[in-house]
Amino acid sequence: MNCLFRIATVLSAAFPMTATAVHVMGNSTNSTPPPDDPGFANIGTLNGATAIYLGEGWVLTASHVGAGTVTLGGVPYTQLTSPVQLTNQGTVGMTPNTDMILFRITGTPPLPSLSIRASSPAVGNDLVMIGNGVNQDAARSSWDVTPVSNPPPNPPHENNDTWVSNPGGAVQTFGSPGGNTIRWGTNDAEFLGLNIDAGFGTVRSFATLFDDDLGRPNEAQAVLGDSGSAVFWKNGAVWELAGMTHAAGNAGDQASGGSVNNYDNVPGGSTTSIVDSSTTFMADLSFYRTQILTIIPEPGSAVLSALGLLGVLRRRRPHGG
Repeated sequence: MNCLFRIATVLSAAFPMTATAVHVMGNSTNSTPPPDDPGFANIGTLNGATAIYLGEGWVLTASHVGAGTVTLGGVPYTQLTSPVQLTNQGTVGMTPNTDMILFRITGTPPLPSLSIRASSPAVGNDLVMIGNGVNQDAARSSWDVTPVSNPPPNPPHENNDTWVSNPGGAVQTFGSPGGNTIRWGTNDAEFLGLNIDAGFGTVRSFATLFDDDLGRPNEAQAVLGDSGSAVFWKNGAVWELAGMTHAAGNAGDQASGGSVNNYDNVPGGSTTSIVDSSTTFMADLSFYRTQILTIIPEPGSAVLSALGLLGVLRRRRPHGG
């Protein structure tokens, strides 16, 4: 599947909608590495969505994306091993498995290994998002939206909101002209410590809000195709992989305490992002880091182990002829 899942008022309910990248991330720019590159070349395409090359031949993506051939820098690398699904380590209130898989690909791409962040981001941390989301329009559309509620006991929203195009409308969106491109954008962490289940297992997550920050010209929001995409944070001089995008929403009630509007019947569905309402949910990789590193050595650890073994062998070498 090439999708993320847009989350409505009840975050455990899954809808066939996805993560988005907007503003510059959604038009014809930002398709080459940023000046301070966190690892643009390590982001590849997989099943119409996104995969992250961690190093040592291993790839990380969302389990709902699935395994398969990963294309990095225009070069296809076929799947070598069966996927390993990560778990929630028996955490109470979470499903046994989570929406993330690791698998090996054939060959070794000429790419560096990524460092996985050891602690959760803090609110306000600047993030760089890179994914293979659906292209977004450069210009925004404006709408008048009329909520339509159903009488009890039905839920208040069931895809009945009416949208009327209006240049002066209060609700603004970015639609899609079609096609996918790997792009980068930025945002900041808004909500932390979330347990999000979009129908593929609980994921310990943090989230961003697409709120048209005028001080952030490359502001990003996840859309269709961004499942499995990378979220980086810079720790001093070192870029670290802090998250993996797995879902997007236009509500975020649980995450934001109700401060984000909930809309139904959105024109364009999962290809549309809504200003001041869309959220992106990213797996907090610090929660899963130990598991990942039991499968994939942390960058440099294999070298250090080899050097240590060499030292032992040297110490054991007998003297003389």
